[in-house]
Amino acid sequence: MTELPGSGRARAAAGTVFAIVVGLTTTGCGVYSVEGGLPSHVRTVGVEFFENSTTEAGVEERLSRAISDQLVTRSQVRYAPFSGADAVVRGRVARVSEEPLTFSGTQVSRYRVTVLVDASVWDRVRRRNLWEREGIQGLGQYDATAGVAARDAAYAAAVQEVARQVIDGFLSGW
Repeated sequence: MTELPGSGRARAAAGTVFAIVVGLTTTGCGVYSVEGGLPSHVRTVGVEFFENSTTEAGVEERLSRAISDQLVTRSQVRYAPFSGADAVVRGRVARVSEEPLTFSGTQVSRYRVTVLVDASVWDRVRRRNLWEREGIQGLGQYDATAGVAARDAAYAAAVQEVARQVIDGFLSGW
């Protein structure tokens, strides 16, 4: 006997397929809480000073401070000094660069600042990596004629972008 498209069995099969598709798609990013990427035993998180593999003096301090600040202001996880925390954010500033972005004739009119970082979160309780990502990139831009303060602001924007990506990455589990 042939089933008609609107019959009971066809509707039941379509309903089952729909339920499976909904189940599979909602078990991705959408079901994580703000701290969904951290195990329940991790109650405190600290931040080590990042290693600096660049010639940009102080970038590791600025980045570590930016990550600490965002951890405190954007999450429910308690911040703790890294020596006593359940988990520790750590990493390496791999590259800081500045390239011409736009030109006016033969003159550079705008520069782009890039900060490239490798970061991880180490579970000090279970002694394993909880999250790791290489090549996290933050970008900033400034006008060539604006001077040192504009370059510093672009550099700070790139550092803040990296910090945001680190926090978002390990708190969401991605």
